[in-house]
Amino acid sequence: MKEPKEVDGIFQADNPMPEWWKLVWLLTIIGSIAYAIYFHTASSWGQDEAFKIEVAEHEKKFGSQKKIGLTAEGANPFRDDEVAIADGQKNFGICGACHNADGKGLVGPSLMDDDWIHGSTDKEVYAVIMKGVSGEKLKLGKGAMPAHEKSLGSEKVLKIMAWLAKNNPSLKKGI
Repeated sequence: MKEPKEVDGIFQADNPMPEWWKLVWLLTIIGSIAYAIYFHTASSWGQDEAFKIEVAEHEKKFGSQKKIGLTAEGANPFRDDEVAIADGQKNFGICGACHNADGKGLVGPSLMDDDWIHGSTDKEVYAVIMKGVSGEKLKLGKGAMPAHEKSLGSEKVLKIMAWLAKNNPSLKKGI
């Protein structure tokens, strides 16, 4: 056996690891390799099955969470839904900071006249609200429009647009 080394007043001996420790370490490695081989080849329960089970449990608990968006024709599916229009009016509060509570404009343009700066169809207005307007896209000296894709989400934006369409018939349906 070697003489112990001294490092900063602490003696360090070069003792070998106990045999039982080496055996546990070796069995752990062998067990993990065997488990990986079994799980990825012999097991019938893979990630796809686990995902399907988790989705089914989530839908059972919370219901189906379908993504709501514009129709294939580019129209707002909530346009004539009175409940959605009422929700849209409530949700318009976040827009009121720039467009005023009645939609007639403050820092942002009026949403109740016939002039639409970035397009007057459901598809164009939806894109402006979801993605926002900044930089070189700004027109008429108006301020930037923040994106509301994450803050509001598609369903709330469509309901707000339904309220806008009820109060401003110049917002065109479809493409």
